[in-house]
Amino acid sequence: MTTAQPQRDSFWRDPWAWALLLAVLPVVLRASGTPLGEPFADDFAFLRRALLEGAHPLTDGGGSPLFWRPLSRQVYFALFGRLMLAHPAWVAAIHVLVLLGSAALVYRALRPRWPASWCATVASFPLLLESNRMLITWPSHFQDLGALLFAALALHEASRGRMWTMALALLGSLLCKEVAAIAALLLPWVPTTPAWSRRARLKATGCVALVLIAWGGAYWRLTSSHGPTVGYGAEAAAPLAVRVGWAVLSAAHSAFSIKFEGGSTEVIVTTALAVLLGVAGTLFMGHDARTRLRLAWPILLWGFLWWVAASAPLAGVFPYWSAQRAVLASIGVGVLLVGFLGSAHRLLLLPLVALRLFAFAMSPGAVGRVTELPPPGIEGDFPHVERLQRLTHETRALLATRVPAPHRGARFGQHHFPSMTGHAFVGDLALHVWYRDTTLAWTSFEEFRRHPEMDLAGFVEYRSQGMPELSFVETAAMRAQLAAAEPMEAGRWADALARLTSAEALQRDTTAVVFRATTLAQRSVCLLMLGRTAEAEKDASDALEWWPENPFSRFTLAQLMIAQKRYLDAEGMLADQLRLYPEDSTARELLAQLRAARTGGAR
Repeated sequence: MTTAQPQRDSFWRDPWAWALLLAVLPVVLRASGTPLGEPFADDFAFLRRALLEGAHPLTDGGGSPLFWRPLSRQVYFALFGRLMLAHPAWVAAIHVLVLLGSAALVYRALRPRWPASWCATVASFPLLLESNRMLITWPSHFQDLGALLFAALALHEASRGRMWTMALALLGSLLCKEVAAIAALLLPWVPTTPAWSRRARLKATGCVALVLIAWGGAYWRLTSSHGPTVGYGAEAAAPLAVRVGWAVLSAAHSAFSIKFEGGSTEVIVTTALAVLLGVAGTLFMGHDARTRLRLAWPILLWGFLWWVAASAPLAGVFPYWSAQRAVLASIGVGVLLVGFLGSAHRLLLLPLVALRLFAFAMSPGAVGRVTELPPPGIEGDFPHVERLQRLTHETRALLATRVPAPHRGARFGQHHFPSMTGHAFVGDLALHVWYRDTTLAWTSFEEFRRHPEMDLAGFVEYRSQGMPELSFVETAAMRAQLAAAEPMEAGRWADALARLTSAEALQRDTTAVVFRATTLAQRSVCLLMLGRTAEAEKDASDALEWWPENPFSRFTLAQLMIAQKRYLDAEGMLADQLRLYPEDSTARELLAQLRAARTGGAR
């Protein structure tokens, strides 16, 4: 059957409602291990505006030069900014509740027309998504969550024939994010509204149009005045039809937690889905199934149009897809598939749910650490979000312990930081927000190398292997280590050794293995040149074990191997050095001499 009487029992006494809400558990479990709710990247721009600047106008970008989304930026960060700094996990919990509320509203919106099992399956589409891990953990993504929540509320109100509350909820969605701007016109036409006549639907459509015109006019005026613009510039790279088709197909893939890129999971899922649709097509040869399909076609058409309309605005980000943007479009995908398969036979919903669970399980999980290089995929994927969020969380925790109250104008250094992570701190904004002080700033290690006399609060150092991932290096210790370079270049090995010994003594955090390994490896060179070969070998070996990428150990060990006439071992050691440091001319010359000598001896 395709129709059902409205549920008289309360939502909380409905077993299908509980089954629906439990669908969020896989999302939460797959996000576990990530510092949920920790602010990073764009969050700092919004937090600085909300917490450190006196005026909080709703008419600008709220701290970002892009878009006008006052509810999800100015209002949201003003309400929860302090909470996300003090208890970020609580903010993630709020996001989970918003996600659950959205799914519950979708369920209730469909319930007047469809059986509970069908409604729960549809409502699970915006709930059980791989991309929802980003919606849960990243505060800035409340823009997508808020747009979903208010759009679901507008859909619920439309299903009950409540025009004015529908219009108000729609406005809330648009003020969070503009993704519902086209799909909004479909709200009055949802077939689950038994109370609205055609005339009432046309009146409600006019009301929606007035909301869109008013919002669009304000958006245009405010973005023109204050500078925010829509789009990333890449939309000119392809015709509109190509971009819209890309967005629609990408949204469908995201509804199944897979990527539109031809991977093995995509092949399995699309093949299995094609088989399911084929089975449904065969079942429609029966009279009863055809009857159910005829009754269901209005809502199937509505679901298809909602999918397309909610996806079309995403053509503006072509070709940079990020799956969480399609959470609203997934409702339409769910309505279309559930209505079609359920009309053929209700048991076909079981393999549909199983297929979505399989695809979700195959999505990449948390890495569990900050990797030195960015993971594969685009920047908006969950592994990228996890990497930057973890780095930000650990940096904040380290500085809170080591420098709880820096003086005004203090500067902090970064030593051996992982690649492509600078935007995690948005320049100096993270320091401003953490310490509530806009005079603080980061200083690069290269700048400190050029001006070692500058006053720094200390260095945050990263290591790619072992724990902890971040350590604190004292400014005086780093200054003493750098001071050893000049006597080493001049061949004053005893002076250099004394400065390196001082650097070791000044460094209090013994977990700073990159700094300590560099110091130890430099010591090994000095000891080698002073004829203290046993000590040199031990220091070089220890440094290589602590930090295999250090630039000095291999030179010392290669020299010792040459002295022991282990020429092939020395060649291998120097080749490894040049692989890591191709600009090392001393290692290159020594390797060339070794190879020339070996070739000459062979002749």
